[in-house]
Amino acid sequence: MRLKKINYFDTAICIIYLASIGYFLFNKDYKNAALPTVAFIINLILRWAYSKNLLILDKSLYIVGSLFILFCLVFGSSFRLYDSIKHYDDFLHFWSGFITVKIGFNIIKTIEISNFNSKLLVIILLFFFAMGFASICEIVEYSLDTIFKMNTQQGGLTDTMNDMIDALFGSIIMIIYYIKKI
Repeated sequence: MRLKKINYFDTAICIIYLASIGYFLFNKDYKNAALPTVAFIINLILRWAYSKNLLILDKSLYIVGSLFILFCLVFGSSFRLYDSIKHYDDFLHFWSGFITVKIGFNIIKTIEISNFNSKLLVIILLFFFAMGFASICEIVEYSLDTIFKMNTQQGGLTDTMNDMIDALFGSIIMIIYYIKKI
């Protein structure tokens, strides 16, 4: 079974989530306990999807995706690394460019597009997939700020544009990697 190979990883991730939830509950910081709880549930869903051998979710994407959720929701938001580490947000948006291109590439492989050997088509599909996902992330941030009075876009339009540029650079690097791999 595929899950046995990453049992240590899953165990470590679960320990971090549960310890984080416990830490915030112990300190009566219920707002910050909610994010690790949500992240833990998302991670369980991801693990379930991975265990079902979905072609889009391979081992590397499962691991990187799980770590990304942990670094964004738990470390970034609950433990406030966004505030305390300069360019933490930039790093995560850059990383998201890698992840979205990987997802797009896995989708292309799964549906076996007949022109898969066309490097230009692959570049276009991966680029627009990654940038579309980056824009959705920014819409989510804007919505969180507007509806829930959060402060995810501290720099307003400048933050949004920097995030999109970070995702752009990450996606370009990953696209180059996959084009050389084809």
